[in-house]
Amino acid sequence: MLTRMTEPDENGRNQNEYLRERYGNSQKANRPWLIPAIIIFIVGGAWLVWSANHYSKPEVSTDLISFSTSNPKQVTLKYFVNVRTSTRSHQCILIASDYQTNIVGQVTDTIPSGGHGYTRTIVIPTRAPAVSATIEHCS
Repeated sequence: MLTRMTEPDENGRNQNEYLRERYGNSQKANRPWLIPAIIIFIVGGAWLVWSANHYSKPEVSTDLISFSTSNPKQVTLKYFVNVRTSTRSHQCILIASDYQTNIVGQVTDTIPSGGHGYTRTIVIPTRAPAVSATIEHCS
């Protein structure tokens, strides 16, 4: 005869207790890993939030506005520089490239200290006709 899960069997145990015993699930939750997992989750989550906030705002950010290659001996590049810390000067490396992406001109532009946002227009002399110009790196 089939018994209901909540009725006791011939040994006086109900079906739920029997199944917990049989498959190793105790009534009492034994989870020694729970506290360290919560601590790691909190510390790791805080670190992720901090690193995302810190590294999403670089020291120097740039935006290329335009460049002109009308003269075969030079490229005129206009760009915007936003500096987070204005207490020291920064340098940007600007390059001009030909149609095979060879570098045909390079200039290091020094951004003076004391401000935050600059729009700069720089002329890059070239050794061959250039087709593009870009901001390589700012630091």
